[in-house]
Amino acid sequence: MLIEEIISSVEVIRDPYLRAVTYAKIGEKLVLIKDEHFKIAFSKALETADGVDDPVTMLKSLLAVGYSLKRVGVKSANRIFQQVLEDSKVLSPADRDSLMHTAATYLATAGDISGAVIFATEIQKPELKNSTLLEVIKRSTAFMGGEQIKIAYKLRKIKLALESITLEPYRSKAFIELIKIHLNLGSHEKAINLIEEIKGKEWAKLAFKEVVFHLKDKNILHRYIPLLESLAERLSKKFGDEFLVEMARAFALSGAVEAAVSLLRKSKGNSRGFSEIAITLIEKNIEVLPEFIDALSSEEAGTAGKELMNYLLDHPEKGTPEIISAIKKKSPGEEILVKLVRYHLLKGNLESAREIAVQIKDERLRSVALADIAHSFLKKNRLAEAIDAALEVRDPKFSSVLVSEILLKALDDNIKTGRWQDEVVQTADQEKKEK
Repeated sequence: MLIEEIISSVEVIRDPYLRAVTYAKIGEKLVLIKDEHFKIAFSKALETADGVDDPVTMLKSLLAVGYSLKRVGVKSANRIFQQVLEDSKVLSPADRDSLMHTAATYLATAGDISGAVIFATEIQKPELKNSTLLEVIKRSTAFMGGEQIKIAYKLRKIKLALESITLEPYRSKAFIELIKIHLNLGSHEKAINLIEEIKGKEWAKLAFKEVVFHLKDKNILHRYIPLLESLAERLSKKFGDEFLVEMARAFALSGAVEAAVSLLRKSKGNSRGFSEIAITLIEKNIEVLPEFIDALSSEEAGTAGKELMNYLLDHPEKGTPEIISAIKKKSPGEEILVKLVRYHLLKGNLESAREIAVQIKDERLRSVALADIAHSFLKKNRLAEAIDAALEVRDPKFSSVLVSEILLKALDDNIKTGRWQDEVVQTADQEKKEK
């Protein structure tokens, strides 16, 4: 079909709103290919919109046409939006709010932040007004490039929108969007300082992590650690001591283990924090975990080491030689050694388990560890080594019971498999040969 035919065929669309929108979208496409027929298409779009009987639908149609004109840079679009702003004042608050929301969304999407803010602030219903302003700020992030003077102008308009947001969580969310903008512009200190403006605890936590992970991705986190540590301490006074643990978690996940440990030590309930972050690291950034353990004191590592070993006993596939070495080095407790023995047994490293077990001085724990080792050797039919492990148990009674159990178990296994019959036949054959 020729372009003229396409334009004339729009008349068959019965719904006047859709007819106006279709004309407008055709006009958009024709502007992009520099076809002069765009003037006819837009003219018909406006004519159709003006002819709609229902005032709400008429203004909605005009906004759609104005949006298409705005997208292709036709200046007359501003007059259409201004007309809707004035003419809608006679409508009910609910109908006008809906139109103002649509207009603000259109303008923000087209990059007119200033216009979007004007329409959004016209909305009377507080929640819709706040959510619309937040949406304007979110959409504006796509238009933050260009010359420095233009960026500064857009930032002022975004801040104006933010100042008009009074309800939570919209205001906190808006600050996060502004923080993202500053991060993308390279204004890292401004982004960090804005976190303190956030009222909601969870949103402040999210913003802190957003900043830390962004700086980590840019390989510049180390430059801002003192500023971030100071901020975390101030925020903990506002949101509670546990906030430090969450901020320490962000540092640890980003590889800044010294900063993470420093914050944890300032937290009153830090004993759980060391364990929680260790588990987080083994699940989300396992490469950092050995360094984190190494940065802990013996007492701190002992607490974290127990939790880690419990985790590894349930998930032995997560263990690495580096993690095990770090736990053994920094966690001197004998309960940890018993858990290390069990871990090595789960991995099938019987010799490594035995090497650790003989280092245990507590007789009860040593006996438990060596008993586990003896049973593991027995399962592999390594009878001599099972007995050797049992004999290393210092308690004579426990050692005797263990050896007895091993020998009886070995006999039961031989009987079940018929190996004892083979041994009898072999013995008889040998005796015949000797005769």
